[in-house]
Amino acid sequence: MAPDRLPMTVRQAVTLGRWAHRGWWRPLTRYDRALVAECIDTVGMAGLAREQLGELSGGQYRRVVIAQGLAQESDLLLLDEPTAGLDADARRRILEIIDQFGAGGVAVVHATHDAAAARRAGHGLPLEGGRLVAEGDPAALVRASRDA
Repeated sequence: MAPDRLPMTVRQAVTLGRWAHRGWWRPLTRYDRALVAECIDTVGMAGLAREQLGELSGGQYRRVVIAQGLAQESDLLLLDEPTAGLDADARRRILEIIDQFGAGGVAVVHATHDAAAARRAGHGLPLEGGRLVAEGDPAALVRASRDA
């Protein structure tokens, strides 16, 4: 469903990330509420926590989805093209958030066509036609694909 059709606020959307821990009907704890607020703040959306999802830009919406994933407190964050179609500033901000969580011990699997984003990764697995074609240092892989 498109974000403009979801009748919920940023805070409500990020709170959905706590459902795996709380279930559908159990109320949020003080910890849950604090974690949701922290995740919203981490992605730079604290000032927009009461805004409807439909009022957000593409970059803002992507940050909300990342905050929702972070609220799950998982050891693994799966991201599919989180910077696609964004302006340079929004792309930079999202990549910085991804870097923060990777540095903090969260395993981040980040699918991207963006060479600059791929170079930031700790390990690269380039695919061609859905098949693995190489493995290793992302900067070297990007350089090799550019030279090919």
